[in-house]
Amino acid sequence: MLKKISVKRLTLGMYVSLREIPWFNHPFLLSHFELKKQSEINDILAIGCDTVLYDPKKSRTKPLAEEHEVAVNRFDKKFISKTSLKSKKASELRKRRKRFQEVEKDFSVASEKAGWLFEEVKGRGIDSHENLKEFALNMSKRFSPNVDLAVQHINVSASDAGQHYHSLNVMILALMLGQQLGLEEDEMEKLSLGGLLHDIGFLRLSKEIVCKKKMSKAEMAIFREHPKYGVAMLSALPDFCPEVMKIVYQHHEECNGKGYPKRLEADQISPLAKIVAVVDTYDRLINTRDASLGLSPHKAMAFMFGKKGDSFDQECLGTFIKMLGVYPPGTVCRFSSGDVGVVVGVSPSDPLHPEVIIYDPAIPKYDAIIYKLGTDLDLDIETSLSLKEIDMEALYYLDSRSKIQYFPLGQ
Repeated sequence: MLKKISVKRLTLGMYVSLREIPWFNHPFLLSHFELKKQSEINDILAIGCDTVLYDPKKSRTKPLAEEHEVAVNRFDKKFISKTSLKSKKASELRKRRKRFQEVEKDFSVASEKAGWLFEEVKGRGIDSHENLKEFALNMSKRFSPNVDLAVQHINVSASDAGQHYHSLNVMILALMLGQQLGLEEDEMEKLSLGGLLHDIGFLRLSKEIVCKKKMSKAEMAIFREHPKYGVAMLSALPDFCPEVMKIVYQHHEECNGKGYPKRLEADQISPLAKIVAVVDTYDRLINTRDASLGLSPHKAMAFMFGKKGDSFDQECLGTFIKMLGVYPPGTVCRFSSGDVGVVVGVSPSDPLHPEVIIYDPAIPKYDAIIYKLGTDLDLDIETSLSLKEIDMEALYYLDSRSKIQYFPLGQ
């Protein structure tokens, strides 16, 4: 229960809330925090308000028994500098969103065109091969420089019409991983096309089987034929790239020899197929047709490393984990302060200090501030949360689909 108190009774160790003060009228990044420095008390006094809210339960000390006069200068350069810094940070998300909207249009058009091309392959269109190559090359050129924004769309859940989204998700994630692994341009082009077409064989399966949650052994056997169907479809196209067909055929093979369709072992699997295997699994774990069954990005990564680690090429998996961090973008977390937030950016060069947005009703959603842990805030991530553990208001505020970024600006 918050209580109102005179600002002249503040002391270190008290937990204060500035929710009654317009967020743009104070210099603090958060609107609630524990007072740890005298300068923080001085900044509250400089705001010019007479009272402030505090939380007795979260406070380590009690208010001063009497009011204490402290001389402050509201026009102090440091005070003004802090306020300006916050305004700058608050505008960062707006800039990202504008760039995101531009890429979003391209992604939407790409998804629709991918659907047309898939149907063209299904009908064995004579120009399909060149059309596919041109499309994958254009997508690689368009999204590679903006992969931090395009990859936001991995949050789009798969559905009957969502296979095109999954295909683009895998293509973009594969391009990210390929870049980190240092692939040459010609390999990146093959990887782009292979990521796009890896599940093309689904077009030969009935929707009943493709969309079924629980399959019988017979249905699973049919389902596992889709890599073969995919290669058969692509083989009908003239001069189709063998390396791309290997990706389509082998993306469900596992390095431990337990995959399908041939139970190949590590040295028998195409290096590009190993990349697609990692990103395809990740996207399928977080994007299920039943959203309630999807794992959080953090739990998906933990599952892949802990339960399925020997299924993947260790360099690919290790690089993927390093690239996305222990808490990948999109992971909703509880912090050491008790706050809830979402990871929105991970730099491969500093994966332990991601960028986050914290749910703070005192700050309008569209002015939400992006904080870098360890720099802007001295907080740690305590645990990841499932969507069921977050109330709807916080979930809407943290809406990760419009905020995820895999690389911070300037990377």
